[in-house]
Amino acid sequence: MASAAQPETQPLTGALSGGPSGGPSGVNEAPIDVPASTLGAAIGADMLMVFTVILGLIAMAAIANVVIARRQARSAARTARSRAQSMRELLRTVRMAETIAGIGVWQYDPKTGTQWWSDGLKRLFDVDANEVFVEGDAETLLFANNIDLIGQINEHADEVEPYSLQFDVHGFDGKPQSISVHACNLTNGSGELHRVVAVVRDNTEQIERERALESSRAEAMDEARYARELAETDALTGLANRRRVMRELDRIVMNARVTQMPLVLVMFDIDHFKRVNDTHGHPSGDKVLQRVAALATGQARGGDIVGRVGGEEFVWVIPGASDGMARIMTERLRLAIASDSGVDPVSAVTISLGYTSIQAGDTALSLFARADGALYDAKDSGRNRVRMAA
Repeated sequence: MASAAQPETQPLTGALSGGPSGGPSGVNEAPIDVPASTLGAAIGADMLMVFTVILGLIAMAAIANVVIARRQARSAARTARSRAQSMRELLRTVRMAETIAGIGVWQYDPKTGTQWWSDGLKRLFDVDANEVFVEGDAETLLFANNIDLIGQINEHADEVEPYSLQFDVHGFDGKPQSISVHACNLTNGSGELHRVVAVVRDNTEQIERERALESSRAEAMDEARYARELAETDALTGLANRRRVMRELDRIVMNARVTQMPLVLVMFDIDHFKRVNDTHGHPSGDKVLQRVAALATGQARGGDIVGRVGGEEFVWVIPGASDGMARIMTERLRLAIASDSGVDPVSAVTISLGYTSIQAGDTALSLFARADGALYDAKDSGRNRVRMAA
């Protein structure tokens, strides 16, 4: 009878021995036979453990990723909240700045034609800051105020530097307003106009102050000029007084030196004027002085100067006149006064005249002195005549 089947075994040697030479006794142990099924079970258990470890690691990595993702999400949320808070603070600051400075911010997209009005800009046009604009509202407001802002912006589309525009408008209350726009063109990476940003300001008060200041300055200048004219004008005749004559003569003499242009100075006075005052009184004498002044002014040309430099003594500055011209002009004046200077109750008076032409090295004083000498020569020669200085 055959024996029962025995399980397959594998030799296991050296497992319990002390080494290749055996235990301490030096005697080799016999190999131990291990069933194959037991060995397979051991290997299967090891692989299961490895897979379990791997799955554990994968799970831990997934959990770690989830934790990291949550942390990143929380960080992103905090960053977003912080940025939102910063943006709110910025917008609040911008609104405060607009309110304090009385300005508004305007943005324009040239491709879409879209406009963006800040709260401050709405206030400038009497629109509630909370009112939401619908399409066409911005254009209507600008049109109602006769502001062609888009047209002006398009004309400056090629500007690289910031530029300014000015509009004089009438607000909804009917009052005139001056609106200034300081704009800047923003371009994209291709150099194309991407957006226009502008600061708009109602500078009506500033312009009014400037206009008032300019008006005050003009009034002050007029008053100063009037005061100077009074200080340099003879009150009785309205002619230049001695001070103004000498100042203007200085200027004309210096100009004649530079340009080499001729210049004649004439001096004349009324013959026997003391007799007029003694006979008819000073009021009548004043009328005679005024009449002589009017006749002399009538004989003078546009660039000439006629002045009263003494009681009955007058001067006539004639730029550009030659000696021959001066002789004709002075004789004409003498004849006009002799025939037409009478005032009731005084009959016509006569005058004596002396004149001189500018010479090299002359000053206003030397010219004045030489003409005065010619005048006395005319008086010494019998009066009612003209003499030229030697």
